[in-house]
Amino acid sequence: MNIDPTAIIFNDSELAAFSSIAINVHCTPGEVIFSEGDSADVMYLVVVGKVLISIDKSGTGVPVAELSKGQIFGEMSLLNQDIRNATASAIEESELLSLGPVELEQLINNHPSLATKLQGIIQQRNNELLLKEQLVATTGIENENLHVSIKGDPSLRETAFTRERYESIVDSVLPKLVPCLRKLLFETSVYRVFVGLNNGEVRINSVINPFIEEMHLAKKVVSSAYIDRHFPPMDYETKVNLIQDVTEYIESTRIFSRLPPKWNRLLDEVQDNWKPVPKAELESVLDQLVDLRKIPNFYLRNLSISVAQDAIRMQFNCDGTHIVSTREYSRFLEQNIIV
Repeated sequence: MNIDPTAIIFNDSELAAFSSIAINVHCTPGEVIFSEGDSADVMYLVVVGKVLISIDKSGTGVPVAELSKGQIFGEMSLLNQDIRNATASAIEESELLSLGPVELEQLINNHPSLATKLQGIIQQRNNELLLKEQLVATTGIENENLHVSIKGDPSLRETAFTRERYESIVDSVLPKLVPCLRKLLFETSVYRVFVGLNNGEVRINSVINPFIEEMHLAKKVVSSAYIDRHFPPMDYETKVNLIQDVTEYIESTRIFSRLPPKWNRLLDEVQDNWKPVPKAELESVLDQLVDLRKIPNFYLRNLSISVAQDAIRMQFNCDGTHIVSTREYSRFLEQNIIV
């Protein structure tokens, strides 16, 4: 769990301004103050104790902040007239102050400095929440051990073990396809490949034409000559530099400069933190692709690999999807493949 070290805290005199019009709320340890998806009618400020903020990711509550004296929460949903985008619960015995729309307006009118401070908090937290709500951030993954499992249709999962496995058109060419995928990612302008192992479709994105997703047949992609005809040669390092150059160019355009300031700051941060997936890690994923297709009972339907985003997406016959980092990929195989 990340405790936000940059959170703006209200001092004792500002707490006094809040308490003059707010309602006192007492919470016991573990008590849920509000849940993600609830309607919002009040915001809160911690006077004594600690509060945990968490968000739902694929059915699991993920802690994102721990708040203590002088910190507020629930203000964005209230001011934006939106539903709660996170769950708040008391970690220990806590005393809170709650303010509804009328009390909040009164506070802002009587204390302009607090209005400025509140605006700063809202802007900061909106940016943080935007990144945390994404299943996989634009910059890559949140940590090297990422493994997100998304369950599909229960009726499909229940019959997964009874369905017969059939060899697809890709299975017959997979040993030849793997080195061709390696060539696409490491020797051409391609930065992402999506392989449909059941239908024989290979979707490809290139840095030369980044806004178009090309569609090719796996039985054709296994030809080195076919790859040479369709994709210009480009080494890995040049491709990475081009991705960075294109992003920087977009940020330099007039259209980008017209975006609201918060988006400029947020996208600048994404660009500053972006790193390509290490070549060696992509090599490891490709080396084990044939084994992945052989997982007992659950066979791979499709797989997506990208130079720009460290997240291997795999969908299986049970209509479930797994998203793992390249570092976690080998462990995923060890836990699911019976040798």
